[in-house]
Amino acid sequence: MQVSLIAALDRGRLMGSAAGHLPWRLPRDVAHFRETTAGKWLLIGRRTYEEMDGWFTNQTPLVLSRDAGYVPQRPFHRVFTGAGAALGFARASGVSEVLVAGGAQVFATSLPMATRLILTRLEARYEVVGGVYFPNFEDSGEWCLIHAEKWPADAENAAAMRLEIYERKTTAHP
Repeated sequence: MQVSLIAALDRGRLMGSAAGHLPWRLPRDVAHFRETTAGKWLLIGRRTYEEMDGWFTNQTPLVLSRDAGYVPQRPFHRVFTGAGAALGFARASGVSEVLVAGGAQVFATSLPMATRLILTRLEARYEVVGGVYFPNFEDSGEWCLIHAEKWPADAENAAAMRLEIYERKTTAHP
């Protein structure tokens, strides 16, 4: 089963604030997220899950919460206390891919299990109080960039972006 991390981050790997706010509004990235996650299973932390209420249309969220009694917003959304249990459930259910959608702690926990990264890299740097950051993966030497696509800034998207897809070198093509 493929485990993919999907995130948008600025030049300093900033993803947002601890209060759950994004310092940018980028409809192109939102459309990309919705298209990429359509019909997929998502591994997502409880706070991010609650912040994204209304985003889930045909995705199947696997919500991580330290509270085993946490009740999700919809009956078919599942709750797990650990990423391993959630991924094991997905694997046993015959899912071919799980997309990890945050937050920062879930990304850090899932990165060692990941086989692919789908990143929107903003060509800007933002400053926020209480920033949360994507884990540093570049220094590990474990990842190979397999696709890059530039998205210029426009009237709706204040920052230029670059879609980057990486595969773990043990699974990547040379």
